[in-house]
Amino acid sequence: MTPTRPERAKAAANRSWGGWLKFIAIGLSGYGVLTAGVAALVELAHWGERPAYLVVICLVMCGNFYANRHFVYPQGTQRTKRSQAARFVFFALLFRVLEYLGYAALIGPVEMHYIIALTLTSSIGYLIKYFVFSIWVFR
Repeated sequence: MTPTRPERAKAAANRSWGGWLKFIAIGLSGYGVLTAGVAALVELAHWGERPAYLVVICLVMCGNFYANRHFVYPQGTQRTKRSQAARFVFFALLFRVLEYLGYAALIGPVEMHYIIALTLTSSIGYLIKYFVFSIWVFR
């Protein structure tokens, strides 16, 4: 389904340099929490790399929804908070599954260090999410 002209205009209004910088700041904060949390669980609590990632990413996702809704896309009033939350969870989970599959492939068959794999998959996913969130989530 192709978005109508007003829908495209609203999605474009959600994207700005200021919004992008806030989105990056939230992403870097989330990355810091994710990296520190995964590293702490792996190195200090002796968890496996995969379960540590799954637990910490759930916490990061909750913080990301709140921060994005209030600081990056505050003008997104076309949808209710519940609708935005449902769409956010859907797309965030979809991206997280794709990021996790990439992460697992990089630490498995590719044998990349888990911190580098985490950085790579998070960065690529976050860039794409900015546009997806502005178009389909926070309108």
